[in-house]
Parts: sequence; structure tokens; C-alpha cells
Amino acid sequence: MFTVHRHGSLIASGVILYAFTSCVAGFMSGRMYRQLQGEHWTWNIILTANLFTVPFFVIWCVINSFAWAHGTTQALPYTTVLILAFMWLFVGFPLTVLGGIFGKNWSSNFDAPCRTKNIAREIPDAPWYRSNLVRIFVGGFLPFSAISVELYYIFSTFWGREQYMLYGILSIVFLILLLVTACISIALTYFQLASEDYRWWWQSIISSG
Repeated sequence: MFTVHRHGSLIASGVILYAFTSCVAGFMSGRMYRQLQGEHWTWNIILTANLFTVPFFVIWCVINSFAWAHGTTQALPYTTVLILAFMWLFVGFPLTVLGGIFGKNWSSNFDAPCRTKNIAREIPDAPWYRSNLVRIFVGGFLPFSAISVELYYIFSTFWGREQYMLYGILSIVFLILLLVTACISIALTYFQLASEDYRWWWQSIISSG
């Protein structure tokens, strides 16, 4: 997958793995959306399938078009592009819809860990270092700093300058990334709740996502 002699194998393998595991995203999205008493579950599934793939595919097509124009060997042929597009259209999108339907039907009621009142509590003003932008910056900078060295070697392999061989180190770094991201999300959510801001649902994802 990381060999420099097979151009586009990393992108192709990434798209294939994403397409065949998209049912997990649909299942978790449909389950969480139904637990939070969402009503427009069809739009939720469509956004789950398209919110990441469509911008990524458009940006990648622009980059690949520039590679075609300059005649570089890193450009994928149009047949491979069509195969990857059909792979997502006929495998990834249906699996996302199927997972979303199963997640919607198998979801249970959301059991909140605290009692809620009908009147929302007033949220006090937070200082600038506890704002949403600061939490997003800190939650993204620390996990990135944990994998920045490995990202350099991966992108060097991606652009054909060298060949990546340290698969064991890459697995360890991936586990470190998961642990750091989870710990940062928990810590930032705790700081938000400590400042009496109870709107933790999306902030816990955005701060480390």
C-alpha cells in the first residue's frame, strides 16, 4: 500500500476501506441522532455520507487535475477515478444508509446522567482562554504534535520521495493518537462543565475532532 512504485495505491486503499466501513458511521450516526430525539433522520444519514466524502473528493479531483495538466506520474488515470467514485456510490453510500436504518431502529432511549428542568440555566460569561476557539485549537494541536513526525514520513511516501517501512511504529503512533485525543476531549469537556456551560454535546466532538 505504501510502495512508491504503485502510484495511487494509498488513495485507492483508503477509499476502499472507507467505503466498506461506512456502515459503522451510518449506524452510530442514526443511533445517536435518534437518542437525541432527532426527527429528520433521512437528512442525518445523507449528511453522514456526504459531509466528508464530497469536499474531499472535490479537492482531490482538483489536485489530480493539476497533476494531469503537468504530466506527473503521481496522477491517477481517469479509469481509476471512475472506479473509486463508483465504489463509494454503489458500496459506501448504500452501506451508510443501511447502517443508519439499523441504528435508528435499534436505538434505545437516552438515559441522561442528571435530572433536567424545563427552564434552561443561565450560562455565565467565560474568559477568553475558555472560549470555543481556544478549546478547538488546544484539542487539535496536542494530538497533531503527537503524530507530526510520522505524518512527515507518510506524506513523503505519498509524494514519492521515499518508501515507508515502519509499520509497527505507525501502529503505536496511531494508538497514541487515539489515547491523546480521548484524554484531551475528556479534559476539555470537564473544563467546560466546570465553568457551568452544560452544552457539551458537540463541543466534546469538535474540540478534539
